[in-house]
Amino acid sequence: MKSAGEARRIAVFSGAELLGDGLFKLHFIRSLKETFPDAEICWITTAKTAYAGVLKELVAPYLTCVIEETGIGSSPSEVVRPVSIAAGNIDILIDTQALLWRSLAVKRALRPRLFIGAAADYLLSDVKPQQVDPLWTRKKPAHFVDGLIRLIDLASHGRTRLAEGGVAIPADYTALAQRLLPPGCRYAGFAPGSGDATKRWPLGRFIALARHAEAAGLRPVFFIGPGERSMAGDIQAALPRALFPEEEAPDGGPRGPLLVAALGRRLDLAVANDSGIGHMLAISNVPLILLYGRHSPAKYAPRTPRLRTVWAQEFGGPDHGLIPLERVASEFDAALSLYADSCAS
Repeated sequence: MKSAGEARRIAVFSGAELLGDGLFKLHFIRSLKETFPDAEICWITTAKTAYAGVLKELVAPYLTCVIEETGIGSSPSEVVRPVSIAAGNIDILIDTQALLWRSLAVKRALRPRLFIGAAADYLLSDVKPQQVDPLWTRKKPAHFVDGLIRLIDLASHGRTRLAEGGVAIPADYTALAQRLLPPGCRYAGFAPGSGDATKRWPLGRFIALARHAEAAGLRPVFFIGPGERSMAGDIQAALPRALFPEEEAPDGGPRGPLLVAALGRRLDLAVANDSGIGHMLAISNVPLILLYGRHSPAKYAPRTPRLRTVWAQEFGGPDHGLIPLERVASEFDAALSLYADSCAS
């Protein structure tokens, strides 16, 4: 069995990642690299992953390779007839899913020297939680990512090093963000959309909150997803001074999640729904207020140091429309006051 210091090649198995999933798991990936700084880390999936697409540049400092659409874990028959792929030698394999037959199929297909997985109370895992922490409890961590971090604890025999600080953003993105949101003005960011329309706080309340920000001396900056362009007209009519920096980015220049993160670092604070753009802003470490509906922030909020959350369930149900403007404005004012000395300028 290899020790943490000897592992040269680590593979992580996952089913797939959409944009939001990929951003959500970023703290796990960064902490894995921090714990095993000299190891190659390969991400392997059953289906497609954003780490081979829109998030490829973002994870490049942490992942050596991404092998997607392997089909591993698609059928229980793989327990008898494993899938064969050219993944190379694997010192440690971390299985992020927890279905027993699928974990067995993954283990048989990739044949690691050391297998780490939580399926069936860590039945297949070569390192058990009790070997790392005698006080370990079977109770699952409240936060989803903490469950993934526990797998790093097993792989490293309790020597996990959590990632700290912001995500590395290339200089061309940072320079463009400074041109789009130049110094000399204070900015408040707003992301009123979501790929899931049921996770959108009413646009009228975002507009009212942006007016509140203007009254506090901040210029509103809006982030609109590709499926939300219809919002722009209403926002511009209500807020003539509002900025849409992504729309001003030059064709062929830096774009995507890293540009949103770079723009986030130009903001004093931001407010967003539980959405992909909300998670993009989270990786900038901007003071951030995220609005949640049916999903619990205690389980799904991003790992970012200056985060405030408001959950619709506090007001009687999962509908974002239950979240009152007054509550979000109160959080906005508190964050602005608390982080005034460390905000972007």
